[in-house]
Amino acid sequence: MDAFWANGYEATSMADLCSYTGLHKGSLYQAFGDKHTLFMKALRHYAESEFHEVAAVAFKSDSPLENIRAAVRKIVDDASSEKGCMMINSLVELAPHDEEVKAALKSFGEQRIRVMTNMIDKAQVLGELSIREDPFKLARQLMVTLAGVAAMVKGFITPEEGAEILEHLIDCWV
Repeated sequence: MDAFWANGYEATSMADLCSYTGLHKGSLYQAFGDKHTLFMKALRHYAESEFHEVAAVAFKSDSPLENIRAAVRKIVDDASSEKGCMMINSLVELAPHDEEVKAALKSFGEQRIRVMTNMIDKAQVLGELSIREDPFKLARQLMVTLAGVAAMVKGFITPEEGAEILEHLIDCWV
């Protein structure tokens, strides 16, 4: 996962994978199949790990609004690392021409939108959000903005500016 995350799919060679895993080429093929199969396993592992890490901070509070803000902060912090977000990186590099990657990323995104929709719905019910727009539409708006920020913090805006943009969006709902 780290090799693909740091270098991208195309720039990661079998020699890189052998170096990162400590396996010989034959053992690597025997254990994981081809490079693409290994990449898909790495992408799934990243998506599941990232989801659990965000969920760990997103459900600490009794306040759904605070949980939304905590999830957003965690995602921005993670995306501002040197490697960025492996899902965003893969979306840009591979999804336009790799249907398997595109389908996996769509599934991961839908999972995240469902969770965010649920948190937004709860925040509306509790009166923490005054906006009465459909929670699903708001979740998609937030996730698209998050994805844009995750891409932009790789060189165009600072993580602080990205967090400010997202906080402002959420503040508009309150």
